[in-house]
Amino acid sequence: MSSTFYIVHHEFKVGKAERWWDTAYAAMAPGGGWDDAVAANKEKGFFNHSANAITKTGPLYCFWEVKEGISPEEFQEFIDGPSGPGFGQDALMNICKPIDKSLMNGQTPYTPVFS
Repeated sequence: MSSTFYIVHHEFKVGKAERWWDTAYAAMAPGGGWDDAVAANKEKGFFNHSANAITKTGPLYCFWEVKEGISPEEFQEFIDGPSGPGFGQDALMNICKPIDKSLMNGQTPYTPVFS
């Protein structure tokens, strides 16, 4: 068994996009805590390979890798929780879809960080 890759479709809840972007930009700024959050999430078994915004009001599509042994329900709980991409703001509706690597001859969309 190996890690699981997901594509996550994020939709902003009504009126929540602007505050979410302000929080995201602040977190990614020097000293904003982004690197610490990435390291903490990786330690828990969650790694975001990319975030892809279509417009500032959404949707966003993210590719996540989840360490072996973490269930889809646990991943959903993480994504919806305070350590996930919503910054604890209840700003996003998150639809998580596992990527079936067998359809891609076992290839993953990104080089795995969990092996």
